[in-house]
Amino acid sequence: MIALVTSSARERTAFGALCACQGWPAIECASVRALQRVVAQIRLKAVLVRSKLSDGYSDDVITALNEAQALPGTKIIVLLEAGASSSEEARQINLGADCVLRDPVRSDALVSYLDKYHRAPHGRMPSLKQKVPTGIPFAGGALLPKDRQLQRGRRTAAITPREVQLAEVFIHFSGEVVTYETLYDEILNRRFRGDTSIMRVLLGKLKASAQSVGIPFKKWVQVIPKLGYRYHPK
Repeated sequence: MIALVTSSARERTAFGALCACQGWPAIECASVRALQRVVAQIRLKAVLVRSKLSDGYSDDVITALNEAQALPGTKIIVLLEAGASSSEEARQINLGADCVLRDPVRSDALVSYLDKYHRAPHGRMPSLKQKVPTGIPFAGGALLPKDRQLQRGRRTAAITPREVQLAEVFIHFSGEVVTYETLYDEILNRRFRGDTSIMRVLLGKLKASAQSVGIPFKKWVQVIPKLGYRYHPK
């Protein structure tokens, strides 16, 4: 699997089409947070990342991959603006990038690097002893993203990947209004066009899962009419 990490919808579409033409499976990520969710669930062959993202930089993506113990098995290609300095290029390599390309990116060169990294065997998997499942405090219980579970006391509930993503967005924007525009971009990787039904259904599923383990969901998540939701941490 190849992760395409750029906040430009146009670039994600173009890179996705390029991978599709080569028969390579790819997943689009609009932000650092989206990549963090992917790397927790999917073993990636390569990551193509734009140096500047809506919520951070390629530095943050490299850090996320390192913390997930995905390096050096996962190869990283960083895309820099045409005017970026040579020192910035060197810095990206020192951080862990395997390849740095400048705009305008030549598709033949990009395909060659992706093909090389896609065909390369993965390095040794980290020892399971190094991976200790940890819960993230959420609504008086705990979210276990890798296990896709909500937990409160001894009670647990299995949840869907989308529910995990919604809970993670709430946690990230604790105390703030998270808009429908942000939710659709972060969770569905598409623009919000006024129809809130999908997000309302997803919120309902997360609410039911939370209540099944004894979490009073309405106490923690507030619906802001026409705007989105606010998660109140306590």
